[in-house]
Amino acid sequence: MKAKRVTALLLAAAMAATAMAGCGQKEEGSKETATGVSESMEDAGDTKAESGEEDSGAQERAEGGQEPLKYSFSMSSQLNEYILQSPDINSDKWVQDFNQRYNTDVTIRLLDHKRFNEEMQMMFASGDIPDVVKCYENYTHEAMCHAVENGVFQPLDEYLADAGEKYPNLMKTIPEDTWEYNKYDGKIYGISVCYLSETSRRATYIRKDLLDKTGLDIPVTLEDTVEVLKAFKDLGVEYPYAGREKWSYTDVFFGAYGVNPLTWNLDKDGNLVPDMIRPEMKEALAFHRMLNEEGLMDPESLTTNSSDWLNKIYSGKVGMFDHNATQIASFNSSLKQNVPDGEFILIPSPEGPYGDKGAWKYSPVLETIYFNKDFKDVDRFLQLLDTMCTEEAQDYLSYGIEGENWTKENGEVKFEYPDSVLGEDEIRFRKFLGFIRDDAYDPRLTPYTPGGDQLMQWIEETGPKEGSENIDPGNLTALMNYPELDTGNCDLFYEMAAKIFYGQEPADYFDEFVAEYKSRGGDEIIKEATEAYQAGKVFLCR
Repeated sequence: MKAKRVTALLLAAAMAATAMAGCGQKEEGSKETATGVSESMEDAGDTKAESGEEDSGAQERAEGGQEPLKYSFSMSSQLNEYILQSPDINSDKWVQDFNQRYNTDVTIRLLDHKRFNEEMQMMFASGDIPDVVKCYENYTHEAMCHAVENGVFQPLDEYLADAGEKYPNLMKTIPEDTWEYNKYDGKIYGISVCYLSETSRRATYIRKDLLDKTGLDIPVTLEDTVEVLKAFKDLGVEYPYAGREKWSYTDVFFGAYGVNPLTWNLDKDGNLVPDMIRPEMKEALAFHRMLNEEGLMDPESLTTNSSDWLNKIYSGKVGMFDHNATQIASFNSSLKQNVPDGEFILIPSPEGPYGDKGAWKYSPVLETIYFNKDFKDVDRFLQLLDTMCTEEAQDYLSYGIEGENWTKENGEVKFEYPDSVLGEDEIRFRKFLGFIRDDAYDPRLTPYTPGGDQLMQWIEETGPKEGSENIDPGNLTALMNYPELDTGNCDLFYEMAAKIFYGQEPADYFDEFVAEYKSRGGDEIIKEATEAYQAGKVFLCR
């Protein structure tokens, strides 16, 4: 899904200038902007062909006479603590070990996560583009600056023509339906290296220790949830529920009405429209207003930045919030540093009046890599990716070096999961080096993760039963003409929503916003989006 679009910062050569048009800003964590698939990593692992032998073969080649595969690649720092504390990431021990192990010569170009789109713009404008570029989602992401459409990257169909034979592990691992997300003009331009086997990614978190004190059951409906939040307030919880600036990670109550400020869906007439103008959004905003009036929601939810929001949660001031289910261990570890008896659990999201529940469903594609049109070693790089899909390589990326970071006794892996964010981010960085990962969960690490059983239960039982399906219209010409009306970047919406939330205007003020949105260019946007949907040129998130 799309967040902000910002004006191109630099004008260089004609292609670069064209490629930058319509670039934009992506909200953190939303589609991370904000993202099923046919199989999980665990299932794929069962079908890998002679995986261990192939990975050993890669090491044998490294010891042979073949020159190392030399390539540069760019990626966001992703606020990864292990990356940020490194004085020179290319001299990092894991980069050096990866190079030796897989006969590569890697040069990493890090882009500031908070300025990712702007730095991508500058990279395209300069013409100094790495061999491999990694970006969020697919080629329609704002940071890609229309680079695929303008010939900056090469199509991959020639290499993939006999991919089943040349790269069997890769083709068995990458979910089949993700390939369509990177087709432009009938050709494949990207590899979906980070994907989701479960697209309902965001879960509802609640303080179990507080819930136990109230004597109430886990809430099921919105009414139940309000009762629990009121009980939290009576216990002295400062923020029974807390959200984050611009409604980011404030999805659970929007989802109960089947909408989200960032997503698109069909209206009753079959038009593809942004959820922010659907009538259910009016009901959702009225509900949020009630929460604020009753003191059940942090009044700073619309303005609190990521760091302040997390600090409120970690310090024990928040009773309920929503975030990615995979972060349950990190949240509990941070909470217990301040509240030793505190514990977060994952619960089913509250069900709304129409049977909806849960945050929006992500695209199955979280990150994609693209190859510079001048890069000559695409085939060898794809062979490297194929090796990364083997069992032995996945063991290395998840656990580290056998005998040093983990051992195996009687066929059972002995591994100790790190007890710090820095340790967790070290694993994440190692997995960045290997590119291929299912970001719904890691079947290797989850059993060793505190709360891993709870996470697996949520993934298998809760996640698939909730989440709002939505439709990404892709790059629309009308949105380039009216970027201020794009989801995630529409100040007109945020101003209206804030006035309703803070009681400055009645809920009916929403109707005035919808009329103004359409008159300012929204009708043109909706018309083009609907035509794209009818022509099958959209991306389904379900």
